[in-house]
Amino acid sequence: MRNRHISNNVRLVLDVLDYSDLITEDSFILFLDFYKAFDTVEHQFLFHSLERLGFGDFFCKAIKTLYANGNSSIKLKYGTSPRFELKRGIRQGCPISPYLFLLITQLLANSLNNSPVQGISIAGKEIIISQLADDTTLFLKDANQIPISINVIQSFSKASGLYLNIKKCELMAVKDCVTPSYYGIPVKEELTYLGITITKDQKSRGLLNFNPLIKKTQKKLNQWLQRDLSLKGRVLITKAEGISRLTYGALSLYLDRKISKEIDQMLFNFLWRNRTHCIRKTVVMNTYENGGLNFLDFTTLNNTFKIIWIKQFLRRPTSIWNFIPHHVFSTFGGLNFMLFCNYNIDKVPVKLSAFHRQVFLSWSLIYKHNFSPHRYYIWNNRDILYKNTSLFLEYWFRNNILLVSQLVNAEGFLLSYKEFLSLYKVPVTPKDFAIVLDAIPSGVAMLFRNMSRPDPQSLPSIDPVDSSVGKICFSFGPFNNRAIRSLFQQDVVSIPYVMPYWNGFIDNVCWKKVWMLPQTYLLVNKIKEISFKIIHKYYPANHYMKKFKENINSNCSFCNDHPETVVHLFWHCMHVRKLWQDISRFIIEHIYEDFTLLWRDVLFGFFTYNRNKRNHYYVINFIILLAKFHIH
Repeated sequence: MRNRHISNNVRLVLDVLDYSDLITEDSFILFLDFYKAFDTVEHQFLFHSLERLGFGDFFCKAIKTLYANGNSSIKLKYGTSPRFELKRGIRQGCPISPYLFLLITQLLANSLNNSPVQGISIAGKEIIISQLADDTTLFLKDANQIPISINVIQSFSKASGLYLNIKKCELMAVKDCVTPSYYGIPVKEELTYLGITITKDQKSRGLLNFNPLIKKTQKKLNQWLQRDLSLKGRVLITKAEGISRLTYGALSLYLDRKISKEIDQMLFNFLWRNRTHCIRKTVVMNTYENGGLNFLDFTTLNNTFKIIWIKQFLRRPTSIWNFIPHHVFSTFGGLNFMLFCNYNIDKVPVKLSAFHRQVFLSWSLIYKHNFSPHRYYIWNNRDILYKNTSLFLEYWFRNNILLVSQLVNAEGFLLSYKEFLSLYKVPVTPKDFAIVLDAIPSGVAMLFRNMSRPDPQSLPSIDPVDSSVGKICFSFGPFNNRAIRSLFQQDVVSIPYVMPYWNGFIDNVCWKKVWMLPQTYLLVNKIKEISFKIIHKYYPANHYMKKFKENINSNCSFCNDHPETVVHLFWHCMHVRKLWQDISRFIIEHIYEDFTLLWRDVLFGFFTYNRNKRNHYYVINFIILLAKFHIH
């Protein structure tokens, strides 16, 4: 559905549990299970529902036609049963079926919302129901609401055919609860909802969800290690078999550094077949044109998901999925304002859930708070502390007193209490004024000497979309997620050390062309990989392998007269020289008569060509790539 994601439902449940101190009653969350939901809906109820919801006569008749005269039979050991008419069940596989079922669930939601059932009151709102297809969750004020809600659902079941499977329904107490069950429904400390293990303990929640996934992923990767895959092939497998399995949980859950590091280590170990890592991971993570393999690390991806959560939150901050964090964030100025503050998340005056803490930590990695007097906020400032906690006074904030520069007089000194009252006409207590002014470090106050006070009517914008980072993160264009990920990677990735190394021997190397040359050909990765290994100085020539295995014969595999270095194997060996001579002769006679083959051409590719001979350049480099693979 538009503007919806499965993680919304998960986050709503987790927000209720994580901010349970906002709830005064001993509330419960009831997770419902319907018995074969798609197969039990009565056709007559479906047709009446369409009419009740205002669908036109033509559409209603079309649906009735689709479901008219449906019949089936049961396959038995000897033949089949007599055919019988189908009067219930929404046909699975039909494109319109999910939407028809959603209409039924909407009527269920309507019946609950219009019933005596009392939901959970939190953050100034009451929530009763959350749905995703046939997964229905009820938020109940207290244990007394459990039988009331079940009776409402059973009444709906008699009309619709949706039958509640009480044996599979589960309860979770928002507060502590010692009662093991209510009305035959067990009270669980831990349960699975939409594929996520739900528990009140935020620290163990990540472990419970990711440890089984890590083990399953490791098992799959070990199976792939039995195949002879290229480097690019293994990078692809880390995304298809590794990242894809772990992504879903990261959209909704806090992921601590230890788990992220373990996942990244598993993926990098697979890339190098659980052996020595031949290239630094910061290089491997780089793009192809910068000498990397476009490797996707999970830490960066997790941070990207947290920024995407901010983007979706800003789009609909007061929706049912976001109103709880919106209420919490409003206690320190709101999310929009917080994103511009120079905060230390450990000093914020509100206890945030682990997930929302990670959201702000992810933002702080890409939004750099360079000091500017015109954007140096008083509130949520890591430097302006009272009792080791950042300040936020809502009354001041509502009256647009936001910046330290607003508390400085014409001479550049901090305002006195009388000057403040005279200037802003805001009745604040002497105690609050003293707390704020005393919290401003003297070194910071010195920076505002001889600086004009800003006009309260022209304060800086606190719309995150106006910032340079926000324009990238909060746009909805194509490849937006990739652009967000690049913001995190730009401070992590590094250029290969071999670039300055080779620059010391060979002048004027166009590295972008060198790295991208093999990618221009439709060749198997095993052929392209040879050039990559040679340039990165880890091609497994015998002389190189002797560092890892002492008893190996380091002489050339062809001539057996000289140590097998990369230069000797691909250039100086007499057998290889003859190959290059034959290739050069062929190119001169049939392709490019001014051709001269040098070692740099074998190493990097042939780029010293006449502009009018561009097509010849592609053919020559194609031959060189195949020749290197032949030598290999």
